[in-house]
Amino acid sequence: MDDVTSSWTRIVRWLENNAPASAQALNPPATDADIRHLNDILGFRIPQALESWLRLNNGSTAKDSRAPIPGGFRLIPHIDSSIFPGGEVFLDCQRIINQHQDCLRIAADIGDEEWWKPSWIPVLVQPDAHYGLILVAGQRDGTAPLLAYRETGYAKHFTSSLEELLTAVADALEHDQENTALTRGYRASVHDGRLLWH
Repeated sequence: MDDVTSSWTRIVRWLENNAPASAQALNPPATDADIRHLNDILGFRIPQALESWLRLNNGSTAKDSRAPIPGGFRLIPHIDSSIFPGGEVFLDCQRIINQHQDCLRIAADIGDEEWWKPSWIPVLVQPDAHYGLILVAGQRDGTAPLLAYRETGYAKHFTSSLEELLTAVADALEHDQENTALTRGYRASVHDGRLLWH
């Protein structure tokens, strides 16, 4: 998992030096209890790449807030949470659990097991749409590919690993690259200390 640690460290360093408002959206590392709870609720052990990433920062949701509503609360994502190309938020352990359970419930409600599978772990989501990236757990060959999903269709292959995605994002930030497949043609810029992708 050296590539996950190395690439994410590069991303965080870039944020701290160039987009401090976005860097402040990163949570502290996930604890042993956080990881254990995530594994217990999902019903399987998360891939090592994801565990390594969460143990560096437990998502980019530090600035999110909650508003009370009848029967519970509504999550209000902060603009600084969206640090990935396309405006996705890096989910913390609890948000992974919530999103995973919501999507399984929807799949059951619509009677379509192909729409969302138990082994799919949401890791990046757009805060205002059913769109993001899923890490696939439990592959026989030990890999954990990423799928892209959206409300209007079934999830499709995006890249072979979390490591590849993080390396591509780190390269895009450090070298001002655009139009790469893994950053989907987005280019990074900074406004008011905040990372934006256009």
